[in-house]
Amino acid sequence: MQIKGFFGTRADIITDTVMLVSALLPFLLAYAIYLAKKEQYDKHKWMHIILFIITNLLVILLELDIRFGGLDAVIAKAKYAGTPALATIFSIHLLFAVSSTLLWLWLIWISVKRYPVHFRFPHKKYGILVYLDILFTVITGWILYAMVFAY
Repeated sequence: MQIKGFFGTRADIITDTVMLVSALLPFLLAYAIYLAKKEQYDKHKWMHIILFIITNLLVILLELDIRFGGLDAVIAKAKYAGTPALATIFSIHLLFAVSSTLLWLWLIWISVKRYPVHFRFPHKKYGILVYLDILFTVITGWILYAMVFAY
C-alpha cells in the first residue's frame, strides 16, 4: 500500500521525499562549498560524504518503489506516459544522474585519499563540474516529476 505524498500530486511519500531532498541538495552543496571557502575542510568533506550516501540511498529506495511498490502503475497512467517527450527528458535525466553520481563518487574518493595533503589536481574545477551535473539532474528530475505525477 502506498502512502500518499505531501505535494498534492499522484506521487507517494517516497517519491515526494526524494523530490524534497533533491530540491534542497543544491543549497546544501552550496553550503558545503562555503565551508571549503572558510577553510573548514573536514566539515566540507563529511558533508559531501553524508549527502552522497543519503542521496543515493533515497534513489535506491525510489527505484525499489517504482519496481516493487506499485509506483510503476501510477507512472503508466500519466498523461505523458509512452510519449517521445517523456522518453527524451528521462534519457537526459538518466545521463545527468549517472554521470553526476559517478563523478561525485570519484571526486569524494580521490579527495579523501589525498586529504589533508595539498591536492595535486584541480579539485575546485571538478567540484564545480559535479555541482552543475547534480543541478541538471535535479532540474530534469523535477521536470520528470511534473510530467509523471502532476499532469
